[in-house]
Amino acid sequence: MLHRLTLFVTGSILVGLSNYAAIAQETPQVAFSNVNPGIVEPMLGNMKILQLTAPATLNVSVPSELAAQISLLSPSLVEGASDDPEGTTRVGFLNFGANSLSSDGQNNTANLPTGNTDLEVRMRVERPVAFTPGTYNYRLTL
Repeated sequence: MLHRLTLFVTGSILVGLSNYAAIAQETPQVAFSNVNPGIVEPMLGNMKILQLTAPATLNVSVPSELAAQISLLSPSLVEGASDDPEGTTRVGFLNFGANSLSSDGQNNTANLPTGNTDLEVRMRVERPVAFTPGTYNYRLTL
């Protein structure tokens, strides 16, 4: 059985200027870079679960004059060999520094430090029935 999955990590960050005088000037921006997709595989012996066995990684750069927060949303199926049936659970996980966020709880938002920060993203999708062999594309939004 062949299962192939593509994880799209999309990013948007809530930012606020800590120096209001900077509004009249060029607005500094948060930037994502060095995106590595990670490895997604079915859980050994359980074709109902797809999970990242090696995390997706990326870097976020926050200028010193910005205050930025990052939030993690649950993964969503973009397209696949079969639709997610009712009862499917989809959870995203984000780690950076001492922060661990999960999309399935109230701990899904955190402040980002200024400068460069490496982010580690994981996901897990569990269906009540086995995945049909094929390609699955999930989107995980930060």
